[in-house]
Formats: sequence, structure tokens, C-alpha cells
Amino acid sequence: MGNLTKLSILGLLLASTSFASLHAQTTVSTSTDGTAANPAPAGQAPDDVTNKITSLVHEGKYAEAQQLTTGLLVAYPNDQRLIKAKTLLEKSLAAPARRQTNNPASTSAANPDPLTGMEKVDYNALIALARQAQQTTDLPQQNASLKEFMGESRAFLQKHPHQTMLWELRAATAISLNQPLEGYEAGQELLEAGAADSSDPAMQSLLGQLKNKGWLDQHQAEALQITADNDRRQQQAAAEAEREKAESDKYTFPVAHARTFGYGFGHLTMNENDGVYVASDETVRFSKNDLREMKTMCLAKNMCGFYFIPKDGKKLFFLAITEEAVASRTLADKEFLPPSVLGNAAVERWHFVTINNTTLGPSPGLQGSAR
Repeated sequence: MGNLTKLSILGLLLASTSFASLHAQTTVSTSTDGTAANPAPAGQAPDDVTNKITSLVHEGKYAEAQQLTTGLLVAYPNDQRLIKAKTLLEKSLAAPARRQTNNPASTSAANPDPLTGMEKVDYNALIALARQAQQTTDLPQQNASLKEFMGESRAFLQKHPHQTMLWELRAATAISLNQPLEGYEAGQELLEAGAADSSDPAMQSLLGQLKNKGWLDQHQAEALQITADNDRRQQQAAAEAEREKAESDKYTFPVAHARTFGYGFGHLTMNENDGVYVASDETVRFSKNDLREMKTMCLAKNMCGFYFIPKDGKKLFFLAITEEAVASRTLADKEFLPPSVLGNAAVERWHFVTINNTTLGPSPGLQGSAR
């Protein structure tokens, strides 16, 4: 599923939170004379009236809230908030009888305790977190926000399991993160709350996606979770291999290696813990931990290289050159690179520091360490 599709799922759900959930907490800013600072748009009921419906719901007075909503719909027949509220109220009023028949032990779910104090703050914070994930276009940041939402909303729902909007958001988030078992759990909670009978297009679309993915069936969801986890592990391994290759490429340099007779041509790579020189006819490896120092040495004007000197005193001399020089296996003035190419890499990669203009050595703070 593409990133835009993921955003649209959450966006469709979040767009309805202004009055879509019986548990959503809404506030209206007022001016100093007590009137609404932001009057309701044309065709919509005033905010103070819709807030009254919300208050009745929080008090558990569903019948009164339904009566008020029905009356308002006569005056404001196109107010989507009222239409949504009417549907949810009808479902809530019908829920006790249905739940008593299907599961007497769960009748309390039809009339959950209203959220107050910090619970209300925590609820709104979760909605804001989901909205933040919806709005970002940076995929890694989006995934991080979605995972944070999943963790925090799970803890909240353990105490308040009947917050339907959070289960909707968890189902949509599970789709975004490809988490079949999380989607299965959210789907079951929504179905238990009567979502299959909902006239809300967003809810029906969400349940349809869960169904099409096979996530409404426990056995399918479990099998798909195993596949998803394996895919994630492979993706992580590939990403790590790519990161290591990029790191290796960053610290790999074309060089000429001084030998007893003449020079060899190849590439020197400064790995995290060692240096490796590879040519067509030889490979030389030395440990970073065994290095005592490195020294610049100029054989001629514009022909300067580095001695890598291990603690045993053996000297390895390399000249930084161009790729063309490696390919042609020749040395000429225009083919030499400054010795700082290797020196700067040693400072950055191995934490060596400049001692003077021609010598590099370990940082004083690392003299006594293995490095």
C-alpha cells in the first residue's frame, strides 16, 4: 500500500473526530461576552448546542441526547456531525439488548464511564499523535509516530477498552504498519461494538480492507503476521548491508602500495577495526588496535603518502592516487592525491589526531586503551 493510501485511511478517520465519536472530547473558545468566538458555518448547528449533546453523552443520558439530535436534524438536515451522532446514539441505545443476548458479561461496554481529568487529556493526546503521523510526509518519521501511537493507545485501552475511535485508529495504523494481528484485534473489537451495522463510510471502508486482507480471521492473521515479520527481518538485513556498504565505500581509496620492488595498485579500505589493502596480486590487512602512529612522507614534489606503523615497527606505505592510475598501473604527477585524503579518513574513522604537520597518532585520551 502506498504512502498516500496510508495517509488517506487515517485522514478519513481523523476528519470525523470533531463529532464522530461519542467519546471525543470537544471544546469551544468563547469571547469575553460569552458568545462563540467562531460561529458555526452555514447549515451547521451552533457549537454550544452540539456541545450540549456531547455533555449528555458523557453523563450517560443517551435517550435525551438522541431526542435533542433528532430535533436539531429538522433544522439542520445536512449537518454531518448530527447525522453521525444520530447513528452512533441509535447504535448505543440498541447495544444493551444485543450485548445482553450475545454476552451478558459485557453489558457494561454499552455505557462506558465518561473520561474526566487526565484521562480526557490522555485521550486527546492520542488523537493528536495519530493526527501528527497522518500529516507527516517523511516515511520513517511517520512509522515512528504510528508505532508510538500503537504502544500508548494499547496502554490506554487496557483501562478504557470501549473507546471505539481509538480502535478505528489502531486498525488503520495496523494496515499502515502491516501488523496483521494488531489489525485482527482491532477488527474484533469494532465488530463486537456493532461496527458491521454502521452507516459510516469510513468504518465500512476500514472493515472492508481488514476483510480483504484476511485479517478478520484469526488463523489467517496469525499466518500473515509470520510472513510480515520475516519480510521485515529481511528488509532490515538488506538495509544494514546497504548501510555497511555505503560506510565501506566512504572509507575506500585508490592507492599505490610500496613493495620491495616497485608498487602495487589497488584499494585501501579503513574498516571500523582494521585496514585492508586489496590488489589483483595481494591482500594486506592490519589492525587498527595495533597501530602506533602514521607518518607523512614525501618521495618527491607532489608525491606524498602515508606510513602506517604498527607497534611491531613494520611499515606499510601507501600513496593516495586516482582510479585512473590504478587502472593503468602507472604513477605520474597528475595522478597523485594529497596525503590528507588518507589522514583525514584516519582521524574520522579511527579517532587519530594530528600530532604535528607530518605525524598522526592516537588521541591522548586513548593512549592507554586497546585503540
